[in-house]
Amino acid sequence: MRGERLNDGLSAVAVGEGLPLVTLPGLGQGADLAVRVPRLAALSAKALAGGFRRRVHLVNRPVRAPAGMTLADLAGWHATALRSRFGEPVDVWGTSGGGVTALQLVLDHPGIVRRLVLCVAASRADPRSLRALARMMELEREGRSSAWVGSGLIADGPLRLLLLAAYGLARGRPREAGEAALVAAAQNWDVTARLGEIGIPVLLVGGTRDRIFPPELVRATADGIPGARLLLLPGRGHTSALFDRRTKPAIADFLAG
Repeated sequence: MRGERLNDGLSAVAVGEGLPLVTLPGLGQGADLAVRVPRLAALSAKALAGGFRRRVHLVNRPVRAPAGMTLADLAGWHATALRSRFGEPVDVWGTSGGGVTALQLVLDHPGIVRRLVLCVAASRADPRSLRALARMMELEREGRSSAWVGSGLIADGPLRLLLLAAYGLARGRPREAGEAALVAAAQNWDVTARLGEIGIPVLLVGGTRDRIFPPELVRATADGIPGARLLLLPGRGHTSALFDRRTKPAIADFLAG
């Protein structure tokens, strides 16, 4: 699987057949998809393409973002890329940090997105969690393990232990600068007051145990968007909400609407 370079450092890879579905991922190690497509990203894109019978376009943020990058900058780069790639409104699925970007995109660039799925995302994030994410980036810059901080933000119990092991395997792989830039840009980001401007169908999926986007923030976001649908999963956290058996049918029904 080979990707391609888009504008302003964005990169993308497409897989599957059917109507287009653009996916914007959450925080990760990052990768220039024109250089390499990580195995997990490839598997995820293929699973979404097969499960939803769509041509999935996975779009990664820049690996080397300029100093002072804002969410508005990032949204603008995505708007240019999607307008050039499709020439008409397209369905977009944003997860976590990708959801934040997608929400800014919809607000600043009407006519780019047809339907919006926001998974474990809201119009602002929990301040304590944002500080923890910034601390995680600081530890990584110092060459120290961020496993305990990072895993605690997104999981509990056995799942957290699995993620701790995954963090251990990834240790020593430098995180791309674009990932740290996203965390920095999100520190004071809040578009709650603008939610009433949104005029497209929106589905929000969240978990009641999510620490980064707690349920009260997800509910407030859904309440602020005219006609928005909300799936709030009891007992699910930032990661486990994505794999809940109710998530896929809800998204499939929404996209088919």
